Amino acid sequence: MVLWALLPALAQNPATVRGSVVDARGGEGLSNVVIQLVGGAYRVTTDATGHFSIPTVAPGDYTLNVSTVGYHLVKRPFHVNDGETREFDVVLSPDMFRQTDTVEARAGPFETARQDSPATLVLAGNDAKNLASVLADDPLRAVQSLPGVSSNNDFDARFSLRGADYSRIGLYLDNVLLHAPFHMLQGQNVQGSATAFNGDMVEEMELHEGAFPERFEDRSAGVLDVHTRDGSRTGTSFRVAASASNAGVMAEGPLGRKKRGSWLAGVRKSYLQYIFERTFPDTTFIFGFEDAQSRLNYDLTPKNNITLYILESFSSLDRHTNISKLGINSLVTAGYHYTMALALHAHFETADCDSRRLDAGEVR
Repeated sequence: MVLWALLPALAQNPATVRGSVVDARGGEGLSNVVIQLVGGAYRVTTDATGHFSIPTVAPGDYTLNVSTVGYHLVKRPFHVNDGETREFDVVLSPDMFRQTDTVEARAGPFETARQDSPATLVLAGNDAKNLASVLADDPLRAVQSLPGVSSNNDFDARFSLRGADYSRIGLYLDNVLLHAPFHMLQGQNVQGSATAFNGDMVEEMELHEGAFPERFEDRSAGVLDVHTRDGSRTGTSFRVAASASNAGVMAEGPLGRKKRGSWLAGVRKSYLQYIFERTFPDTTFIFGFEDAQSRLNYDLTPKNNITLYILESFSSLDRHTNISKLGINSLVTAGYHYTMALALHAHFETADCDSRRLDAGEVR
């Protein structure tokens, strides 16, 4: 009698769950992404092409969890039947990926169309984070990995382009030409620099290697055009990051109950000077920096948007503790304060279009 009752269970055929995981921006397959079925002990990772397969899955209800570093977590509940094969095409969006719901249909009668150079290299915010060095987590160090870009100092964020010195390269932040936006130490035995703005706030960087548009002026060798991102309009989040030289905190979230805007704020502070003091007691290299940034974005009307951006950066050198070891006319103390404030107004001409947000990933 017991054997007769067990026959239906023994006759069940296991199900199979399989699919692929791709990047939302480029569409390439993502490897080593963790695939987990919540509700059972099923866990695999994607292969080099972004594909995965979980055989011998018992029929029932599960939740597909897709996660990897630098991308939004995707969760999808589903039910699988006896002997069924369920397929998923998962699109993962990077943490800094943002897609708007409007498109610009046309320019005004007196506004020229935006033009780009024929030789442009683009780094998305997530790519810049992955390529930035662990030593400083600096967005400009990610640029040094691009073709034609080189640097002869691992501690310097500045770079040369096709053999041209950095003084001939224009660094634009949200269409504003910046002059020396670095935490920098010069004239000493040790030289180096770190970028004043935080890489976590960068949405995209465009390197124009030649024949760049006329809107970029006062430089002759090339242009690096940096675009900062808006905060999230879906929910509030906090992030803590640390590298070998500094640590920082960043927060972002929607603005107002109707979420007509967003805010984004971050602070960083170096601790490299404390490490040097305790590791090398005889060193005179006591250099530190800190910076704070914020971005506010608000929709005045469906077609009018205002953006406020503020950057406050401080650098300091203090060698009082080792003043007896310094020579005549040596630099003892120094300070540097860099401030940038930017207000932008944008007007959009919109048209009906089939567009979707990919804030937290999409499964087709």
